[in-house]
Amino acid sequence: MKKALKVVGIIILILVLFSAGTGFYFYQTDPMIKAIVENDESKLYYFPVKEMEDMHDLKYSESVIKVEDSLDIYTYFFQPTTEEPKGNIFFIHGAGGNVSKYKGLIKPLVENGYRVYAADWRGYGNSTGKPNYKGVLKDTEMAFVDFKKKTQADSLKTIVYGTSLGGQLAVKITKDNENYVDALVLDGSIMSAQQMAIDYAPVDFLKEKAKKNPEDFNQKYVAVGDIKEIYNTPKLIIHSRSDRDVSFIQGENLFEAAKEPKEFWITDTKHIMTLKEHPDEAIHKIDSLIR
Repeated sequence: MKKALKVVGIIILILVLFSAGTGFYFYQTDPMIKAIVENDESKLYYFPVKEMEDMHDLKYSESVIKVEDSLDIYTYFFQPTTEEPKGNIFFIHGAGGNVSKYKGLIKPLVENGYRVYAADWRGYGNSTGKPNYKGVLKDTEMAFVDFKKKTQADSLKTIVYGTSLGGQLAVKITKDNENYVDALVLDGSIMSAQQMAIDYAPVDFLKEKAKKNPEDFNQKYVAVGDIKEIYNTPKLIIHSRSDRDVSFIQGENLFEAAKEPKEFWITDTKHIMTLKEHPDEAIHKIDSLIR
């Protein structure tokens, strides 16, 4: 009996050592698992691309904003193809790529009379630096100040349009500038960094870690909380049931938290593909927000 127990003990010890070794191996070799364990936001939430795609088919001007005396943030102001612009859109892209990767979403807007201002956060496209939670907020806030300077002389209405991770920033900008913003549009927006960590955790213990430690995500802006403080601005919240990047429940929770006036448009596209796959309906709904 003692011999059998000893064998069982050895087997359990081997299994424990094997599991620990396997876990350590993946921790060291898989950057995403390591980022989740260490809550490294620069790798968890931001996936910048430096190479810019050709945007010659769009009419735009490019300018640079100096941030913190050492960072250059590149901005792009796209002009409509129509003679009379009908609105100004402050467009905030998602976690991946750079502004040029979103030209397929910007194009339907400019073709239907909207002027579109977009900025690349630090580390994206031609912008210098490395993205992080506080940094991309500062970049967005400074870009919005520049956007207001460029549009304050006209009488056009302002729409803040956020996609995916940019949706959380769109909510924050709208909350802080509600007297200037006439409408808010969110497409495939996240509700919080914590929910993204929960959704993307590859193993149960990391999922539970994210659930039980909200202080790890005690950030300055959380969309599902901030949207409650936007009172009179019309809101269009778009989310696809087929979205595999940002869970549908995040869109539902954002809509539930938002105050009237609001509309929830449920689609069946890939992530943030509304403008590309349903341009006519999207433009109609956006037009209705500022009438």
